[in-house]
Amino acid sequence: MLLEYLKSRFDPGKPIFVSDAAPLGLSAVNLRQQFKKLVDAHRLVRCDPGVYFLPDETGEYSDKPSANMIAERKYIRDGREIFGYYSGYTFANRIGICLQVPYKEEIVTNRATAAVRQVEIGNVPFLVRRPRTTVTCENRDVLQLLDLLKDVEGYTDHECEAEAPELIREHIRRNGIARAQVDRFIGLFPLKTYKNIYDLRLADAFA
Repeated sequence: MLLEYLKSRFDPGKPIFVSDAAPLGLSAVNLRQQFKKLVDAHRLVRCDPGVYFLPDETGEYSDKPSANMIAERKYIRDGREIFGYYSGYTFANRIGICLQVPYKEEIVTNRATAAVRQVEIGNVPFLVRRPRTTVTCENRDVLQLLDLLKDVEGYTDHECEAEAPELIREHIRRNGIARAQVDRFIGLFPLKTYKNIYDLRLADAFA
């Protein structure tokens, strides 16, 4: 029953958590026993504590989920539900204002268990932080932007200073971030966040 349920919901190589099988109504102990039986039978592969994946039809394990795939599923989004976002140098690198790939991926998430904590997934370090307000599908983009803008001068590489405003403007337009959204949440961030919007001349980029 468990294997058929997992196959109906997950493709091979996608991260699976024990909690994903909660709708089956089995006890926590029973669920873990069932997961262990599938691993022992080579029908399921354990890739990290509490994280599993289905092998492909040939039984090969080449499509093991990456640490980033696991972190994104655990801390950022699960299907249609969004509960976190990449932040700090990680986000700055993704939009192009920071050229150096950060050693630690940074994530803000509703699922953080402390104000800030380092976790390791497959020996890859992640910095996980609590959000200033609950992250949802509707506010994720604006919270991520304001989080960047509060310390944007620290995240921006010298080589990218000239083009940084336009890169940020492009991100605002691409995601349709509205001025009304900014006005709603900017009070949660330091005053310099508003100052940086003014200094970077971003006001007319908002929808």
